[in-house]
Amino acid sequence: MSSVFPVQRHFSVFALSFPGMDALSTIYSTILTQHLKMGNFPAALQKTTPQLISLALSLHQKVTATFLPTAIKFHYIFNLRDLSNIFQGVLFSTPDCLKTPQDLVKLYLHESNRVYRDKMVEEKDFEVFDKIQTDMVKKFFDDIDETLEAARSMNMFCHFANGVGEPKYMPVQSWPMLNNILVNTLDNHNEVNAAMNLVLFEDAMSHVCRINRILESPRGNALLVGVGGSGKQSLTRLAAYISSLEVFQITLRKGYGIPDLKADLANQYIKAGVKNVGTVFLMTDAQVADEKFLVLVNDLLASGEIPDLFPDDEVENIIGSVRNEVKSQGLLDTRENCWKFFIDRVRRQLKVSPGASEQRAVQTREDLKIGVTAKSVGLSFPCAITVHNEGERQMTAETCHISPHPAEMWFPINRFSEDASQTEQQSLNKG
Repeated sequence: MSSVFPVQRHFSVFALSFPGMDALSTIYSTILTQHLKMGNFPAALQKTTPQLISLALSLHQKVTATFLPTAIKFHYIFNLRDLSNIFQGVLFSTPDCLKTPQDLVKLYLHESNRVYRDKMVEEKDFEVFDKIQTDMVKKFFDDIDETLEAARSMNMFCHFANGVGEPKYMPVQSWPMLNNILVNTLDNHNEVNAAMNLVLFEDAMSHVCRINRILESPRGNALLVGVGGSGKQSLTRLAAYISSLEVFQITLRKGYGIPDLKADLANQYIKAGVKNVGTVFLMTDAQVADEKFLVLVNDLLASGEIPDLFPDDEVENIIGSVRNEVKSQGLLDTRENCWKFFIDRVRRQLKVSPGASEQRAVQTREDLKIGVTAKSVGLSFPCAITVHNEGERQMTAETCHISPHPAEMWFPINRFSEDASQTEQQSLNKG
């Protein structure tokens, strides 16, 4: 211990206490109240803000206490990031979307399902969550049974409920209407891209809505987990087309390594950061020829800064290319400001969507938690995770904010290896 203090004295240490319920209530009340007020939402709806905040905080507290991480459910980690994701989804709303307090409750139910419920992997967990959610809503809202019943039958919000090309976060009116929109969109996609023959059943349409919601979110990135041929890439391509995003995939060849991946990423950085073109970087586990590829992906997601991605002369060219745009925003066109502007735009415009098979996720889950290489660099995804299993419930789980700690990386899947089950059983026996 004595060797630690001489080093520590060279640093400043800041201790921040975790915000209490009153502080959290103030924070999220301010955010939601400002959104509803500036959007000129109906007065009756604005008055329900305190109730919704109380509901959100109480449900979050209950979920955190009820669904604890285990050896198998190690991704059951619920924190303030999840609470913020719920309100981020609510902030997508417009007065056309929310007209009554009941509409606001339905939107909250949808967002809490996307953030909490979609992480869960067992039917009994779904049932427990649904009961907790229902009880909490009834506790804070009166005469809400009809709304809850309607939400159970159909409660999906997306940015293309009224048609592609008119992005507005609205509730889906019916599955046939959504199917008609997606079939027409798929036909349009196939006219200008490689044809995809998709059967758009309910689960597939739900996944398109979920993936598209993430792509429309600030710095939203999606990690898709499922068996091969389950539609991970096709559904992502369709969701990207809906959001007017281009799709890029690396092309593996003999000897493809880190320098080649860096060259491909550098081209995408230029496209997103200089040309301001929105792009989805779609990468499957089969394209991870070297586990060190994941280190670059982690750097991209964590900070946007990939070491030695550009030579010095290219860096200067990039800074020169964005200098006028930096000035137009009223900022000093210093080298630091120009580079920060470039990186911020890359993180906003370049969406990352890796895909992995279930088996791959099981095999690598511990490596990814503690680090891909000996340097203990872990993947900290702002991610959506979709599991496709034939004959089983399909799920998507997501969080759109960066997790700075590798230990917070999660891969929710609903079939695990026998080793994981044995590990949990052993831990229970010891307990």
